[in-house]
Amino acid sequence: MLAAQIPGLPGVKAKRSIEPTPEALMAAIEDYRTRAAKAGRNVERVVAIYEAGWSGFWLARWLAQYGIETHVIQPSSVPVDRRARRAKSDGIDAELLLRTLLAWLRGEPRVCSMVPIPAEADEDARRRVRERAELVAERVGLVNRISAVLATLGVGEYNSLRRDRRQRLDELRTALGGSLPTHARAKIVRMLDRLELLLIQITELEKSRDAVLEDKNPDKAASMIQQLAKLRGVGLQSATLLVRKGFVREFANGTKHRQGRERAVADPDGRIGVALAAISARLCSGQLVP
Repeated sequence: MLAAQIPGLPGVKAKRSIEPTPEALMAAIEDYRTRAAKAGRNVERVVAIYEAGWSGFWLARWLAQYGIETHVIQPSSVPVDRRARRAKSDGIDAELLLRTLLAWLRGEPRVCSMVPIPAEADEDARRRVRERAELVAERVGLVNRISAVLATLGVGEYNSLRRDRRQRLDELRTALGGSLPTHARAKIVRMLDRLELLLIQITELEKSRDAVLEDKNPDKAASMIQQLAKLRGVGLQSATLLVRKGFVREFANGTKHRQGRERAVADPDGRIGVALAAISARLCSGQLVP
């Protein structure tokens, strides 16, 4: 679903559904340009907006290849009346996004929060940090599940992260003095298999992370990690997390940010504002959902 404000056609309700393809999106934008040209307005700039979601920022980068300025909005920052029941549809959401975009371009305060669009290389570098966090969470879950199985048998003081975990498993005795039941032991062995695979993968990620300290020609992010890691009390993991998630972004000062928004509204008759709604799972495969 698209909603747009077309220069020269203020009375036209420019809202439409499109096919879920990038080509259909570009065709709709070009149609908006054509309609504006017929009204005697030369469109020099197209500004688009869509909500941040799990599909990431590929759409913003794809639109940038065609010279379209794209902003990604934080969905929870859009002001709505939370106390009253309101109609909900893709068309209404698209119009709300369009109004929010126009208000933000006018420089109105506290309208919404825009999500910084990271470079593709920076976003890819974060995957290693996120993957390690996911694997550590899975490791904690497996350790707790093994402990839970043993707790039902009255067995304690077993650390599944020790290197001799399998040998100690054979030595465990239940509260009644017997060995572990057959199926309980088999279940624990299978969980230990998964745990050992997780430990190997975590070790590989940490080796890849630690290699940045040996880099003789570091880039900007790697250089910051090396400097932070030298500070007392800041470990390599904390330094990597800070740099990859925060310090690689550009934080413009208030004056530059305000001037940029003023330039954005200096030519309201020479731009098209486009809002995209109902961007869902099919974006993951490179499609746009109407």
